[in-house]
Amino acid sequence: MLQTPRPAWLALPGVLRLVQGRVAFPLTCSARRGTLTPAQVPYLLGESTTTIKTSLAQARAVLNGDFGFASPFATDSVGFAAGSEYRKYRASQRSDTLAQTAGELGGAGGAAPNVDGGYEVVEGFGEIIAPLVQDKPFFQSLTLEVGGRYSHYKVLVPTSPTYNTTTYKAGGSWEPVVGVKLRGNYQRAVRAPNISELFSPLTTGLTNLATDPCAGTAPVSNVVLRNVCVAQGAPVSTIGTIQADPAGQPNVTTGGNLNVRPEKSDSYTFGVVLQPTQLIPGFSVTVDYYNIKVKGAISSQTPDDAINACFGPSLSAASATSAACTVIRRNPATGNLYGDSATTPGLFSPLSNLGQIKTDGIDLGINYRRDIGFAKMALSFQGNWTHDSKFQATPTSINRECTGYYSVSCASIQPEFYWNTRATFTFADSVDVSLMWRHIDGVKQEPYDVTDGSGPAFAGTFGGDTVNFGRIKAHDYFDLTTRIAVAENFDFTVTVQNLLDKEPPIVGSTVGSTSYNSGNTYPSTYDALGRRFAVGARLHF
Repeated sequence: MLQTPRPAWLALPGVLRLVQGRVAFPLTCSARRGTLTPAQVPYLLGESTTTIKTSLAQARAVLNGDFGFASPFATDSVGFAAGSEYRKYRASQRSDTLAQTAGELGGAGGAAPNVDGGYEVVEGFGEIIAPLVQDKPFFQSLTLEVGGRYSHYKVLVPTSPTYNTTTYKAGGSWEPVVGVKLRGNYQRAVRAPNISELFSPLTTGLTNLATDPCAGTAPVSNVVLRNVCVAQGAPVSTIGTIQADPAGQPNVTTGGNLNVRPEKSDSYTFGVVLQPTQLIPGFSVTVDYYNIKVKGAISSQTPDDAINACFGPSLSAASATSAACTVIRRNPATGNLYGDSATTPGLFSPLSNLGQIKTDGIDLGINYRRDIGFAKMALSFQGNWTHDSKFQATPTSINRECTGYYSVSCASIQPEFYWNTRATFTFADSVDVSLMWRHIDGVKQEPYDVTDGSGPAFAGTFGGDTVNFGRIKAHDYFDLTTRIAVAENFDFTVTVQNLLDKEPPIVGSTVGSTSYNSGNTYPSTYDALGRRFAVGARLHF
């Protein structure tokens, strides 16, 4: 489900620590001189390569202009654009034997399989922009816009499956008086599966999950649970000794699917633009409501969904003959969900078109410019309120609300409120001083997150301290930038990011997906590097 630099790590003798000295923990290395045999050295120094190639062939023809006539109530002509486009995509990934063997590259988890595939698409499209009314009482302007696109896809495999899609849009704007504009738009859009989603083979890798219902002593006294665990491949002798992965990363088997088709979305927006130049010169406001719903989303079950599909709340759905349970395959020696990928497929999470995504909210933008005598002032604000951010992997899965929450089953953090506001002062047209305030609203752990079977893990231990892993407080960052015009065509800029050296929040390694929760924090959302400086120069002609 719409990536940022990860924290930089520095290795010193006996210690692995985060740059800035924020997190430190010992790394024990006890190998003594002479303990490595010549036969072991090549394994440690072995090299591995994975080669990725991509290509795109494209041809496009467009005709645009106007029809030479206008609406009886407008002066501008009706404009149009029409055209056709052809694209051919190819991509391949070639891995050597080492890269194709799961676990051999320490920390990679799954193998890097060979992938080879492509598809081509032929499209035709058209668009019309029609000014209907202009310069009339209560109709300073009234404009209509419509468009459509037809696409024919062909997957490049021997069977050559094909499919067609049609997208379209309709919108308009109405400006009753100068400085006030109302606008709206509806659009049907599609996203075709990419080459990886089509051609990647099924591969066992790692996912994130804090709790395994078969772990511990519960299956000893619960016959239903015991039978399910055994049906998933756990030896009877392991019942009562099965362990949840200490790293919170059990195995999962997933891959591409030639049967997936383009996902479709319906979206509409309504908004207003205010520019009261007569009352407040230099002031403008934009407010837009958006609503987006994706049907047939190309997605897979989250780890929590896979567990809940089998076990359900209070083992209500668990059955030793249920396909949702037997598709989960355990370590044949230990009964765990982790181990050698060759023998432990773990959870099963193939791609499908069964998902649904929905989001809606309001975007707000405010700008104000004014000469205050000793300087020119520019103020700007860009903010968002998210009402819903929901994801449902399958029709029987939980329709998860991820606004204001984070978990293994939610993507990157989506706070209910966030904004950026900037104040810039320009002195003598040669020096700019700009301060930006970035605000991220507080979030908490998703209520449906599978942790210990009794709800969110609201507390944990990190570095000897008790930390509330179930909540992240609001974060505010300030960035200061100064630009000096040294000469007419030469600018010098100094920037201090995270001016107050705000530290990132600490969360447990199992609270969230590794794709976003890295190093016990969310570097894709919060600043994990601390205060830093940048100096730049620009020469323009």
